Amino acid sequence: MAQEFPLLEIEGSAGECGEQHGVGAADRVARSIEIYLAAFGRQTTLTLADVRERARGFAQQIEQIDPDILAELKGIAAGSKQLFEDIVAINCRTELLYGDKAGTRPATECTTVVALPEATAERRILIGKNWDWRDACVDSVVILKVAQRGKPRLSLMVEAGMVGRDGFNEHGIAVIGNLLVSHHDKGRTGVPIPILRRRILHSTTYCEAIETLVRSPRGASGNYLIAHRDGVAIDFEVTPDEVFVVYPERGLLTHSNHFQSPVAQATGAAKFYSGDSLYRDFRARQLLEPKIGAITRADIEATLKDHFGLPRSICRHPHTYPYGEPTMTIASVQFDLQRETMYVAAGQPCESTYRAVGLPQARKG
Repeated sequence: MAQEFPLLEIEGSAGECGEQHGVGAADRVARSIEIYLAAFGRQTTLTLADVRERARGFAQQIEQIDPDILAELKGIAAGSKQLFEDIVAINCRTELLYGDKAGTRPATECTTVVALPEATAERRILIGKNWDWRDACVDSVVILKVAQRGKPRLSLMVEAGMVGRDGFNEHGIAVIGNLLVSHHDKGRTGVPIPILRRRILHSTTYCEAIETLVRSPRGASGNYLIAHRDGVAIDFEVTPDEVFVVYPERGLLTHSNHFQSPVAQATGAAKFYSGDSLYRDFRARQLLEPKIGAITRADIEATLKDHFGLPRSICRHPHTYPYGEPTMTIASVQFDLQRETMYVAAGQPCESTYRAVGLPQARKG
């Protein structure tokens, strides 16, 4: 059983939030850098000098679209006493690991489920996700409660040193992601995925959250589930060039690591995936569909603990993909947006207890 992830409460300006993150999670930031610098060397043709040069290019893109996030990244580097380029590089890990492969390495990541109010027992929107990734990263995850000056209050789960991943904010907006790989991934410099997710969480309206995603220059493919506490959730399968939309059916949406949109499939963007992706989202729907109209958080949790196809199941246990890294479910997360709470389990949910995490307190003054 993995130990609970550290929880950091950070506040102030963008730079101050970054520095508090860096100081409070310095050992885990160092672990993130250790993991990914080694992975870049094993899984890409990039040298360390190449990685840092690419990072400087991404930093210029980040500064153009969101100077505050760049200031936060600089704060993380200062607080953790790490090179700024290395902090940027780990925030670009998907773009660096997958971008230069033009879709030749299959996506091997997460399972997401969403039940809208019409599908749930208490008429609330419920969301769940298992975050499947390389085993070592279970030692680098942290939970952040962020009260940044001039931005919405938010709580999220990240790999230490990164500014965004899965989370929600005070305006009832949540974003959850899944890895996707397409033939459009050609190593271009764009806004990295963690920065995009964090910017979505800076939105005050659902429309703003969507436009932040679809109007940003993207460097890699990915899947973004954007939800609102008033009972709306839409899934966006994106490449650097295109956006494909997937809507819930009968109030239920499930997603793994392949493109579901028929348009994406027709264009050929959908051909880079692992076999288990094809049954994980189907299995989640199979478990939840009979309960439509009465789905509870316990049902979501039971789905996230499912072992069909073990070890490559929704609740993924350690194994190694061909040409890949040792992989497992490193975290499981659920969201109850009306109650302003996310529930986080470290490691496989079948072996862990979910911890309730609310929003940070409102800033004074």
